[in-house]
Amino acid sequence: MKLRTRLLLGYGGFVLALAVLGAWSARTLSEMSRVSGRIIAENYDSVVAAQDMKESLERQDSAALFDLLGQRDLARRQAAEHRARFDAALARAAANITEIGEPDAIASIRRGRDDYYRRYDAFVNAAGDRPALYFGSLEPAFNQVRSDADRLLRLNQEAMRRKADVASQIARRWFFITLGLALVLMAAGVAIEVSLSKSITGPVAQLTAATTRMAAGELDTAVPVRSQDEIGTLAVGFNRMAERIRELRHSDLGRLLVAQQTTEAAIDSLDHLSEVSRLKSEFIAAASHELRTPLTSVQMGIHLLLEDTRGTLDERQREILQVCREDTARLDRLMRELLDLSKIDSGAVVPQLALVRPAALLAGAVDPLRLQVEARGIRLEVDAAPDLPKVSVDRSQIERVIANLVTNAMRATPADGTITVTATLRADEVAISVADTGTGVPRDDLPRIFEPFVQVPHTPGAGAGLGLTISRRIVEGHGGRLTVQSEPGHGSTFTFGLPLAGSGSRHETARH
Repeated sequence: MKLRTRLLLGYGGFVLALAVLGAWSARTLSEMSRVSGRIIAENYDSVVAAQDMKESLERQDSAALFDLLGQRDLARRQAAEHRARFDAALARAAANITEIGEPDAIASIRRGRDDYYRRYDAFVNAAGDRPALYFGSLEPAFNQVRSDADRLLRLNQEAMRRKADVASQIARRWFFITLGLALVLMAAGVAIEVSLSKSITGPVAQLTAATTRMAAGELDTAVPVRSQDEIGTLAVGFNRMAERIRELRHSDLGRLLVAQQTTEAAIDSLDHLSEVSRLKSEFIAAASHELRTPLTSVQMGIHLLLEDTRGTLDERQREILQVCREDTARLDRLMRELLDLSKIDSGAVVPQLALVRPAALLAGAVDPLRLQVEARGIRLEVDAAPDLPKVSVDRSQIERVIANLVTNAMRATPADGTITVTATLRADEVAISVADTGTGVPRDDLPRIFEPFVQVPHTPGAGAGLGLTISRRIVEGHGGRLTVQSEPGHGSTFTFGLPLAGSGSRHETARH
């Protein structure tokens, strides 16, 4: 199997795992929404209808009392209005029967209503001792209908509580299933990645060791051929070269041919390793680009759920969605940085040079971060003379480098600390420095700090470990070099140089 195919299959599994987890999460959220909607559709309308019936019934009873007090016109209007409202609420409840016992409750309410209406009309038209008629005939009918409406209300409220308990159990079960699925996919991804990396780095390490032994004079060295991919082809070529060297080792001409053959083999090795690097950059760029659209859809879905567009969320559901939103945001930042790094490595990003004053360059990068830095209790100082000569740079790229260095310094600096950004003239360049009084970088981490995915330990809010890698590549694209000086407990200073306007030799060197 070709190395390109193995890489695609390995990273394709990562993409597939993300797709499976995303699809499962989307299905889970959809099912929770459906369960919540069913509770509302089946019981909420009946609860509202029962409450409306009770309210209308009580208003009709008030109308009867108004009639006793001689307010007959007001009593007739109020009775007619709330009799219509009661009938409408009863019709809604009768059209939404979903629970056992509801048909009996509705039928009892309907019989009680008809009896109450007859007694009410008799009360209104009666003469003589009307208070006795009210308390002896009308009020008992009123109490019976209200009791039946209460029964309908309690029946639906209890059903809503039962369904809410079931929904809560389903949510907990789905949470643990989703968590288990994520852990399984993570473990499978790590296993595949480790296996893939060993299958690539193992043969490369063998070739490197064999080359070292060959250079030391062990001309009988050979490497085993375990695959038919590009590395296997390289191993075959190496063994053929070693055999040829052994054939020519005893002749004077052989010595010259050995040197030539060794040089050609080294070039072939570099070509193959360059192809592997190119394939990796192409795959990272393609994967990052293709994942942006589904990730954006997931972020939009989480945002809509948090905005309560599909019903009110309880506190636990909101916490889960907040965690999902933070994780997708981190994944989105990682993909953007990976895409930027692959573009820089492939040469797709070429600096668009323009003449800029160093003071303006520092202000454009630092001013948007000032409020954020000072909100942490950190002093932010900028020292750049306004008369410094102009530099020839891509302004947006260099401002990104400065902003990234200031952000890293902010994370590493405690309250009451200081971050100082300076621009000074030296030789044919302007040196930009970002110094802080923070925790500093451990000595063991200094040699690797600019490597991809390397993070300084105990730094709060650290990203994916690509910021300094991208910053160094940008500075190198301008013909400069990003360096660091740090002492644990005493802060760090990052420095890089920018060419003055008119000194384009460094840019030409960087491009070639």
